[in-house]
Amino acid sequence: MEITRKFVEENNRKRFNITFNNGEVMNKVGFFIGGLTNTPCYMNSRQKRRGYLVPWNWNDGIKSIEEVQKVTYTNEGNAKKLLKRLHENSWDNLKESWGKIAKGGEIDNDFKWHFTGKLKFRSMTSLLNRIEQERLKEAFESKKEFRWHRYAMGKQGRDLSISTRMCDDGIFRAWFSSEFPGCGNGDYYLLLSPTTAVYYERD
Repeated sequence: MEITRKFVEENNRKRFNITFNNGEVMNKVGFFIGGLTNTPCYMNSRQKRRGYLVPWNWNDGIKSIEEVQKVTYTNEGNAKKLLKRLHENSWDNLKESWGKIAKGGEIDNDFKWHFTGKLKFRSMTSLLNRIEQERLKEAFESKKEFRWHRYAMGKQGRDLSISTRMCDDGIFRAWFSSEFPGCGNGDYYLLLSPTTAVYYERD
């Protein structure tokens, strides 16, 4: 297998797992044509803009090269992931609609706008101390109100908030927000359980 200019031009947006004759393996390798050298170059899994010239001895040493398949996200799969992380006492309205979607049912607009593609989860355990974690857990177990706030630490930080409450319709809901200091805008999450939130929207 040779890393030729034609190969690079046809696969410049793809990633490959390369196995060499000596047993060495390189994962998620990308290829591009170097701007200065005008020759095939490669970048490793952590690089996105810069890389290295393809070594001259690679072409004789490559045993196999396989394209890395992109992960696909289905609505049914996303619904199952959400349900798996959802606390039994929270978001009863979403639990019902997600349950239908997980079985191949119709996608509602809320799911279509907020939960298609790759889901973004965030852990709460790294934000709260042990006592706060216990209080939040108790709020979910008892379906009661809980409020927590931490102001931004430094110019690049965010104001973080957690809130839970039993709403007038009898549904226990919980939220997590990460806002830019002093402006009330940022990223908003649904708090699925005492430990996990899922990204909902940016305001």
